[in-house]
Amino acid sequence: MPPGPRPLPILGNLLQVAPWMLKKQLQVELTRASKQYGSVFTLDIPGQRTIIVNSAPITRQALQANKDDFAGRPYQFTLDYLTRGSKDIGIGDFSPTWVLQRKIVHSAFRMYNPILGGKVKKEVEELSKRFRSYKGIPIDPTKDVFLATMNVICAMVFGGRYEIDDPEFLMIVEYNQKMFPLFLPLSPLNICPLLINVPIKDSRTIRWVRKTRDAFLDRKFLEHQETYQEGTIRDLTDALIKALQDAVKEDSKIHGQITQDHVVMTMADAFSVGFETTTHTILWFIVFMIHNPHVQARCQSELDDVIGRDVTPGWDDKDRLPYIEATIAETLRASSVAALSVPHKAIKDTTLADYKVPKGTSVLFNFWAMHYDDKEWKSPEVFDPTRFLDSDGQFIHAGGIMSFLPFGAGRRVCLGEALAKHELFIAVAGLLQKFSFKNPPGEPLPELLGELGIVHTTKPYKVCVVER
Repeated sequence: MPPGPRPLPILGNLLQVAPWMLKKQLQVELTRASKQYGSVFTLDIPGQRTIIVNSAPITRQALQANKDDFAGRPYQFTLDYLTRGSKDIGIGDFSPTWVLQRKIVHSAFRMYNPILGGKVKKEVEELSKRFRSYKGIPIDPTKDVFLATMNVICAMVFGGRYEIDDPEFLMIVEYNQKMFPLFLPLSPLNICPLLINVPIKDSRTIRWVRKTRDAFLDRKFLEHQETYQEGTIRDLTDALIKALQDAVKEDSKIHGQITQDHVVMTMADAFSVGFETTTHTILWFIVFMIHNPHVQARCQSELDDVIGRDVTPGWDDKDRLPYIEATIAETLRASSVAALSVPHKAIKDTTLADYKVPKGTSVLFNFWAMHYDDKEWKSPEVFDPTRFLDSDGQFIHAGGIMSFLPFGAGRRVCLGEALAKHELFIAVAGLLQKFSFKNPPGEPLPELLGELGIVHTTKPYKVCVVER
């Protein structure tokens, strides 16, 4: 196993790690620790020894060259409890059933992708109306961006959308906000699962979240089952039903392996992970535009020259807007919303950077460290979209840059990567076409180091959204 700080009996490295987590900047502390212990080191967390990987080449070797070796997921009580026994894509352990489920979900995403652009454009138009109504006064954009992103997810998953004061929308936001703190490895229920039977705050919360969310998603799934028509794909749930039917026709042995629970938990993944990551990427994008008005002006100049101001940009325009694409890529790097991977697990005895890794060992990949590695990036603390442009001014895709891993890699690469890129491009281009984001007069600039919970979020800030 790789070296690391000396663990204490029973407590392991808990006394070191707990303060790092309380600072809400664990990714930064792990990066600092790598300067002392090396780019690959071990932390002993009670109940689970974990290898921390801070190097992009080693990450790509582990996840791409040896893609199955680290494709497992370690058990965590709260995640298992909220995914009906790990029946979702994100948390489910590596198995033949998981591989089949991922194949079905990937097929469903391909079926749905042509529909997505129109849904995103609709929500960008609605978000623009709300921004316009503020007439340039300082606002906190969080709630408006939350609504727009949630409506894209709702439209994608079951074809619906909400107004900002809709009780069902507020319920979805509430259960998501209450759910994410429960996922943290050092939450009381993960340290001692028996506390689920004790009437403490976390046990009451997790029961309410599961009951509320599952009643909502089960109802939506059953509505789709009853109204689904062969050959008509209204949304992702229809696409999942269709993909599952096609898989069963292709191989009758599949029948029964993928159940309603698997489909509903895939819907839950879209609502949780898809909602959080995209929302906070857009909020970070606004922060970077406030800090870098010259980047914002160049994006707008490109839009004016190529698209004009009368036609809403669409996905088909992306190859004509390389600087916009580069700005989105730089936002993904500099924000590193997914700063740390979801923990992986070695599914067999293997090696990592010449260290022996026993089966069952947890491995955590620090994408923040990779995105801020000054050996791989020139002045990584500077927001510079041109690092994603070649000498001809064309966009360099992620695969061409070793240390750029905003969606992970290998077997566990984000399944919604294509959908997320689609949504971010239309949202960013559509907003910059219509508005400029400016810092409120007399106010300090927003902070560039946020807070890490499940994802890396901005600290609260205000912005003046000024119509062009």
